[in-house]
Amino acid sequence: MPRGIAERSLFVAGAVVLAALAALAGLLVARSAGARGFPIDQLKPGVNAANLQITPMFVIRDRGGAIALRPFSPDGATDPVVWCPGQGFFESPVTGSKFSGVDGAYLAGPAPSGLDQYASTVVGGVLTVDPTKVIPGARRTFSAPAHKLPPCDWKTAVVPPGVDLPPTPTPESG
Repeated sequence: MPRGIAERSLFVAGAVVLAALAALAGLLVARSAGARGFPIDQLKPGVNAANLQITPMFVIRDRGGAIALRPFSPDGATDPVVWCPGQGFFESPVTGSKFSGVDGAYLAGPAPSGLDQYASTVVGGVLTVDPTKVIPGARRTFSAPAHKLPPCDWKTAVVPPGVDLPPTPTPESG
């Protein structure tokens, strides 16, 4: 085989390998400049407990895309929240505060606001999350006692990987 043809064949083979690796990278968790990503088609519609490269979160997927919520209550920097699928909301086992299962908005309890979000976008089918950019939850515009909504069924509560709950949930407060 003449030298020019061999070099072109090697170049084409290298390009094919690079294209295959690039396609594979699109299927795996993506990461760039502190942002972390996940193929959106691997997330079920509704609430997903996730841990994207050591950052625990709840990802809510709907027809319009997805949002990533910080799994900690705004009324305590490290107090976790859980997803209560039977009730359709998030709840703090420490204070009883409740938050919407659609967008993390405040529903009831002593929390001063809704759940914080991580900056996120969906591009090319990949949800990219930047855990270094936290968007504070909307300040509550009303107050409702936590007991106005049913308590979480703790037997079915969902916690993101890497988040520890207190040994027993605290009875709901105002």
